[in-house]
Amino acid sequence: MFELRLKNNTIHLKWGTWAMREFCKEYDITLEKYFEILATSQKDISVIIKLFYIGYKSACISKKEEIIYKEEDVCEWIDEIGSIFKADGELVEYFKYILAATNLDVSGPKETEKKKASKS
Repeated sequence: MFELRLKNNTIHLKWGTWAMREFCKEYDITLEKYFEILATSQKDISVIIKLFYIGYKSACISKKEEIIYKEEDVCEWIDEIGSIFKADGELVEYFKYILAATNLDVSGPKETEKKKASKS
């Protein structure tokens, strides 16, 4: 879980299967398109806000807490952490967290080689 540290509050954000599904439902897209958007998300303010908001909702669901904030609040959080143009900081760290939480390895399970016992 990611902790978004604000001046007077800490907001928990969680990214995982539920969040990916919710994002795909929100934009009516496939997982393939999700990965394309994720790669260029820093260029679209609406996507940035949605990634934060869905992460917030996902954390609330996981922690069985009431969802009390709205997307308008997300905009305030982003302003407080230095806006979308800050080169480092909380926003960049959250994107790194999302990428780490998103399993990008779709190659499938690897087969293990069985070594044959040598006969002497």
